[in-house]
Amino acid sequence: MQIFIRKFGINFLMNLLYTLGVIGILVVGGWLVLHERTEVGTIVAFVSGLNRVNAPWRDLMNWFRDLTNAGTKYRLIAERLGDGNLAPARCATS
Repeated sequence: MQIFIRKFGINFLMNLLYTLGVIGILVVGGWLVLHERTEVGTIVAFVSGLNRVNAPWRDLMNWFRDLTNAGTKYRLIAERLGDGNLAPARCATS
């Protein structure tokens, strides 16, 4: 259950931050366009730039989520097997 909470929580947070960024760019950029301090092309460039920044960030968050999920799965398997130590047994040398 913890894995699903992390997965959907991180996805929700990423989507929320991206959407707030786009809304912020459009609001501030729209105000600047109305007061003739910038052009619409500048706003389009900023939204495009935000999308280009968001893609690597999303990849990094997916990697971190996979890492924490793997750690959680490992811990659950270790608890089910007993002592919680899954270190490989040492081979006896003669």
